Amino acid sequence: MTIGAALSDSAADFCHSQHFLLLDSDLKAHAESLLAYWADAAGDEPTALTVKEAMLSVAHVDLPLVPRRRFPELLQAFLDHLPSTGRFPLASSWSTVVEGAVDGYLAAFRDDGSVRGKTVRKPVAGVGRNEPCPCGSGRKFKRCCGRG
Repeated sequence: MTIGAALSDSAADFCHSQHFLLLDSDLKAHAESLLAYWADAAGDEPTALTVKEAMLSVAHVDLPLVPRRRFPELLQAFLDHLPSTGRFPLASSWSTVVEGAVDGYLAAFRDDGSVRGKTVRKPVAGVGRNEPCPCGSGRKFKRCCGRG
């Protein structure tokens, strides 16, 4: 069994544990599906980077806003529960990563509840001196905007 599959199983176990009973009812309604999504997104060999990116990807799940906004609390409670299972020795380091990523996660939400996307930047090749100027003048770059 891979670590990702074991995390999904542990998410289901967590939702039936005593730790789960201590959470707010707002978090409980969609907890198992959110944690299963996070575990799948974290991959078969979770690292600090995949744990963080998986947490950020949960913001895009098609569920009500309140559980998505409060997901870091749920994830933190889940990661605090994992060491008691004895199956995930890296859970404490993942917990540290999640604590550091909470502000970025919450900042991704807009006031209307939608989630900001990542800005895509295309790499632009530089203009050679003897190529036409990109300003559209028709002159060589070195004789137009390349002077200076």
